[in-house]
Parts: sequence; C-alpha cells; structure tokens
Amino acid sequence: MDKRTLEQLEAALDAVSKELAPRVEELSRKSTAGVLTPEEHREYAEVVRLNDTLSLLKLQAEELWTVRAAS
Repeated sequence: MDKRTLEQLEAALDAVSKELAPRVEELSRKSTAGVLTPEEHREYAEVVRLNDTLSLLKLQAEELWTVRAAS
C-alpha cells in the first residue's frame, strides 16, 4: 500500500463520517433519552459496528504504511 492509497482511504473515511454525522448524532440523542425504536437501535448498533471496523482498518493501514516506509 502506498501513501496515496492511505490518503485515499482516509479521505473516504472522512467523507462517510461527515455524511453519517447528522444521523448518528440524532440516534445518539435518542439513545441517551431512551426513545430509540427497535429499528433505530439496530441502525445505531450497525453504525457503531461499522465505525469500529473502519477505525480498525485505518489503524492497520497506518501500521502497514509505517512498516513499509521504515524499510
């Protein structure tokens, strides 16, 4: 993976994050208030799972880039 690919991955993650931010904020508020519907609860759980997965992929890509750049 070259640095440009890592930058593209970061840009894609940022774009997804910005697009989802308003909905995630809404779901977060409703969750805190205890008024999520079952469907919204599933949606919120899926967004959290997706965020965790994307964060892990980003960390792995950064680690790979660091190792390759050092060699």
